[in-house]
Amino acid sequence: MSNPIVRTKIMQIRVSEVEFEMIHSRASQAGLSCSELFRRNALLRPLPKRTTKIAVQTYVELGKIGNNINQLTKAVNTAIALGQKPRIDIDKLEALGELLHQIRREITGCDKSQLGDGEDWDEEDEF
Repeated sequence: MSNPIVRTKIMQIRVSEVEFEMIHSRASQAGLSCSELFRRNALLRPLPKRTTKIAVQTYVELGKIGNNINQLTKAVNTAIALGQKPRIDIDKLEALGELLHQIRREITGCDKSQLGDGEDWDEEDEF
């Protein structure tokens, strides 16, 4: 038989009248006490990952590099369309573009499932 959790500590928070009513309403709709609602929200939900300023700056700079690679890709595709031989390895360029995508996602702690359409790169950045 397991020992029940004994909760002896009390935490107080300040809320507005509207917040108070909303919290009671949400708890009631979920069939929970306000205390249980707070515990579940505070303890079971993961906190958002904090991103450092340097990570954000790096993310932005990698985006600029990605834009430059996209311009190079466009120039290569234009050369091919005009029947000229491009002076760059297209496969390497595309691999570099994907590597930049991966680095940007890792810096922000995101994976593809967390990013909506167009949130990782601007629409014009697509390779």
